[in-house]
Amino acid sequence: MRNRVHQLLEQNVIQIVALTDPASLGYQAGALVGITLDLSSPVSDVAESLIGLADVDYVVTTTGRFSLFVEIICSDMARMQYVLNHEVAVLKGVKGIEVFPYYSVFYQRAQFFGRAPAAQSQGVLSKEMDDVDRKIVHELSFDGRAPLKNIANALDISESQVRGRLNALLESGLLNIMAITSPMNLENRALAWVAVTVRPGVRVKDVADRLRGFEKVSYITICAGRFDLFVEVVCESRIALFDLIDDKLRMVEGIERIESFPYIDLLYKRLGPGRS
Repeated sequence: MRNRVHQLLEQNVIQIVALTDPASLGYQAGALVGITLDLSSPVSDVAESLIGLADVDYVVTTTGRFSLFVEIICSDMARMQYVLNHEVAVLKGVKGIEVFPYYSVFYQRAQFFGRAPAAQSQGVLSKEMDDVDRKIVHELSFDGRAPLKNIANALDISESQVRGRLNALLESGLLNIMAITSPMNLENRALAWVAVTVRPGVRVKDVADRLRGFEKVSYITICAGRFDLFVEVVCESRIALFDLIDDKLRMVEGIERIESFPYIDLLYKRLGPGRS
């Protein structure tokens, strides 16, 4: 078993990652971008070009009003605007883009080998960190398996301080260190972005808080644009995905309308420390 896990790590099928709010890594601007295509280039070619961009960490091929969704994480809004105008919109095959800037990455919870997280895993919430905590997370972003001694040496603090702060980060939900794999690597998985419009008179954060209670919800962003929330869900089958949407998500108090975008394919790369 140990040899098999080592092999999967070497092949990058699974990764040991420090899961945290992108702001903790120096990123102050994020957006999900819906892309329509003009069919002058295959969808797969456009997706490969997009994932090759430095500020793109996530590309989904889907169906519906958009052919692709792209997550862009940048140092600031000026950089975001540059990437959208000069790197995304000009790609061959791109017909149009619709941008949903993030107010916050409200919640994220990775899947371990495609299974639901353990009961005690509450996911990662968006909250403030102090400077030392951010530096610890910065070091772990390079390698989620980094020895505490190495982190202590890099920060010029004691190993016990690193251990204490790391435990506090884990217990508070600001950080989670875990083994993850793309669910698309597994058979019989059904993923989707679910775009949510919140009913007038209802707080978006209240709806987001209700949604994070569902076991199959892995990612929630609060955003600007025609939708108030984007929710990523991971299910064991298309039937289970439909049941989740129809029997549970549509019933959540405060939701006015939802639109689902099932994944056809997913390209992903690990988010590291922010670039200047």
